Amino acid sequence: MSDKTTKIKPLDPAYRGESNYEVELEDLHAQTKEKLKKMQSDPSVSKEQLRLVEEDLQTLETLWENYHIGMNVFRNAKGGHDGLREVKAD
Repeated sequence: MSDKTTKIKPLDPAYRGESNYEVELEDLHAQTKEKLKKMQSDPSVSKEQLRLVEEDLQTLETLWENYHIGMNVFRNAKGGHDGLREVKAD
C-alpha cells in the first residue's frame, strides 16, 4: 500500500511560523488598536465613531479566539482515534 497522504508545504518564513490568516489577523488587530488609541485622544471624534472601532476590535478578538479554539480541536482530534483500532500492517 502506498502513502497517499497529501504533502504539506512548510509555512512561509514571512509568516513567522504561523498561518497567513493568523499573521494578517494579528496585524489587523494591532492596526485597529492603534486607530482606537489615536481616536480616543482626538476630541473631534464622535462617540459613535469610537463605538464602531471598538466593535471592530471586539470582532477581531472574537475571530482570533474562535480560530484558536477551532485549531485546538483540530490538533487534538488529529490523533484522537489512534489506538481505538489496531492497524493491520500490509
